[in-house]
Amino acid sequence: MTGKHHKWHKEWSREGSFLVHTSGLRLEVIEGDGFTDIETDDASLAIFQARETSRGVPVHDLAARVQRLVREGAEWHQRNP
Repeated sequence: MTGKHHKWHKEWSREGSFLVHTSGLRLEVIEGDGFTDIETDDASLAIFQARETSRGVPVHDLAARVQRLVREGAEWHQRNP
């Protein structure tokens, strides 16, 4: 049986140094000397917020969703170098 996060990895793609989620959220991957930082693209946060609120997601849940997507994006990046 599959859960609601089944095939979550198909929601992600890569555009240059950015990871892009189907929700419109873009994460920039910054590779350093022995570390990797992942930062949200500020312009995409507005797109993400508009999409999620139009789907009926309460505003107070948006921060938790962004945090989950950042974790997912980091995992997707590790699996798809």
